[in-house]
Amino acid sequence: MTDNNAEFGLPPQEQLEIQKPWLAKIDEMFNSYRKYQPKQYLINYFLNTNFDFEIYDFYAYNLTLDAIHYFQAGITQKKKDFNVDYFRCLRKIFMMIPEHTKVVFQREFVNEWQYYPTDYAPYFEFTIERFEETLVKLLDYIDNNYDRVDKGAIDEFRFGLLMSPATVLLKLFARVIKNPSMIGVTLFLCRSVDQLFYDRPLKMYHNELETEKVEPLLAVVFRRIVCNCRCEETSDWEWDNLGKLAIELCRGEKPLFNSWLLLEVVLNEIYSPNRIPTKSVEMLTELAADILAPENQTPMILKFATSVMTKPEEKLLLTPTIIDMLLKLMSEYNQKSVNIVNNCKRILKGLSVRMREQNVEFDEETREFILELLTSMPWWVEYTICTWFDALNVEKRRIPEVVFNIIETNEKFRVIKSDLPIADEDVPVAYLRSITQLGLFDAESVLELLHTNTSLNFERFEHFDLTEIMKKILEQCYLKEMGMSQVDNVQIVVMKILEVFDNSSIEDHEDITRWIACSLSLTASIPTEDVPKWTHDIKKSIVIPQLVEPKEERISWPEPAPVSKQQLGAEIRKLRAEQRQKREENTRLAVARLERIYDEHRAHWVASGEVIEAWGCPTITHNIPILGAKTRKRGY
Repeated sequence: MTDNNAEFGLPPQEQLEIQKPWLAKIDEMFNSYRKYQPKQYLINYFLNTNFDFEIYDFYAYNLTLDAIHYFQAGITQKKKDFNVDYFRCLRKIFMMIPEHTKVVFQREFVNEWQYYPTDYAPYFEFTIERFEETLVKLLDYIDNNYDRVDKGAIDEFRFGLLMSPATVLLKLFARVIKNPSMIGVTLFLCRSVDQLFYDRPLKMYHNELETEKVEPLLAVVFRRIVCNCRCEETSDWEWDNLGKLAIELCRGEKPLFNSWLLLEVVLNEIYSPNRIPTKSVEMLTELAADILAPENQTPMILKFATSVMTKPEEKLLLTPTIIDMLLKLMSEYNQKSVNIVNNCKRILKGLSVRMREQNVEFDEETREFILELLTSMPWWVEYTICTWFDALNVEKRRIPEVVFNIIETNEKFRVIKSDLPIADEDVPVAYLRSITQLGLFDAESVLELLHTNTSLNFERFEHFDLTEIMKKILEQCYLKEMGMSQVDNVQIVVMKILEVFDNSSIEDHEDITRWIACSLSLTASIPTEDVPKWTHDIKKSIVIPQLVEPKEERISWPEPAPVSKQQLGAEIRKLRAEQRQKREENTRLAVARLERIYDEHRAHWVASGEVIEAWGCPTITHNIPILGAKTRKRGY
C-alpha cells in the first residue's frame, strides 16, 4: 500500500501506527489520575521509555489539552510521589510536542494557573523534582553560553518559567546584572513564553514586604530584585546593569513591559523608606527620568492627579505627592549625590511636559499647597518649577529683590525681599550672582531674564573684571548650591552674560567661557559620603498615597427653638390634618383605579356573551376586600 501521508503534511503511516497505541496508554494514565487511582506501571512506561519521535500535531494538541484538563487531579493526589510524577509527565510532554503546540501548552497552562485565586507556584517548586538544583545548572549553562544556547536548554527554561515565573525570572535577572552580555538571550527567553508578559495582570503570591495587588509579572520581579540588591552588597556597576536591563525590557515595537507601568513601580520604590544604598536611588531616579524624557515615544497610558486629595487608582500618577517627594529628595541629597538632584530635576521637567500635553491643571487647593512647598526651596528652584509647570498657572514668578529692581518690565514678577541691604556699588555683582544661580540650575529659564531690559549697561561693569567676577561666582556656586552641577549650563550662562555685558568679540567670549569651564571641571570636587552599601532593615513597599487626607465633615444637629404647648399642639393638629388629607386622596385614587379595572373586565365579559355570576371568588384566601370596600356582585 502506498503511503501518501507526505502529500497531506502528515507523518509516515508507520509512525502514526506507533503513536496511536502509545497515546491510548497515556490517555489511560490520565484517566487513572482523574479517578485518583494512578496506575504506576503506566506512569513508569511513559517516563522510563525513550520515544524518538515528535508527536503528530493533532495528537499533540489533544494530549496537551488532556494534560492541562487533568492538571488539578494530577497534582493533588494523596501520595506525594504521584504528584511529583505528574510534573515529570508534563515536562516530558512539553519537550516532545512541536513548537506551535508548545505555544498552546503555555497558553492553556497559564489560564489554568490563573483560574484559581491562590498562586500555587511555591507548591510547584516544592513538588517538582530537584527544581532548585536543575534551575541553577540551567542558569550556569546559559551564563556560560549566552550567545549559543541550544534548543533543549531553551525548552527546559520555558517549562521552568511556566511552573514558577517570579522565582525563575528573579534568578535569571540576578545573573544578568552580573553579566550584562546575557541581556539579549534574556529578552529572547522571555518572548518565547509571551503569555506571561506584555503587561498581562497576573495573580501571584506576595511576601510580607509587598502590597497585595494583581499586576504584571515584570512589575513584581523588578520590585523584588531591587529589594534583594538592597539586602546584599551590590556594586555600582551591577546597579547600572539593572537599569539597563529595565530599559531593554521596555524597548521595541512590542515591548515586554510598558515603560509607563515600569514608571509606576519605580516611583513607588523611590517613595519607599528603603533608600539604601544611595546608588539604588540614583539608578531609580535616572530610570524615571529616562522614561519621562521626550525620547520615549511610547503612547502615554497614565493620567495625572490634579488634587492633593486624589486617592491611588490604577494607571493614575498622584502628581502632587510625586512633586512633594522629588523636592524632599533634592533637599535630602543636596551635597550628597549630584546625580540624584539632577535626576529629580529631569523627572520634574518631564512631568511638566507630559502634563502640558494633556492640558492638565491643578485645582486651587493643590496649587496653593505646592506653591507653599516651593517657598521653602531656594528661589531658583521655585522660579524654575513655576516656569516648567503650566498646571500651577502662576501669573507672577518670584525673583530676588536685586533682580526685581534692575529689570525694567517687572509686571510678570513678584519680589523676594532681601534680608540684608545691598550697597549700590555691589548691585551689579549681586545681580550676576542671582542670574548665575538660576542659569546653573536651568539654563533655559535664565534666558528670559537675560533678554529682559535692565538698568545695567556696559558702563556699570567698566570698573570690574567681568571674567574674574564670573570665575569667582562660579567657584562659589558650582557644586555648592542645589542643582548647580552641569558644565553645559556653565558654558551657556557665561557666554550669554558676556554677550550682554561685555563688548569684546565673540571669539574672546568663547575663549573665556572655555577657560572658565575647564578650570571648574578640574578644580571642583563632588562631595562624597560614607554610607552603607546594603541593609537588612527593609520596610514594606507601599503605594504612593494621597498627599492630604480629606477632613470628615460632621453634621451637627441644630438646637431646637423653644416652642410653647399651644404652638406645639397647633403644629401637631395641622400635621395630622395634612396626613389625613393625603391618606384620603390616596384612597380615592386607589378606588377609582379599581373601578376602572372592574369596568374593563365587565366590557370583556359582556363582549364574550358569558354570564358573570360574581366578581369575587370566596374560595380563594387571597381575595380580600380592598381598602375596606366589600366585593360587589352584579349580574346581567
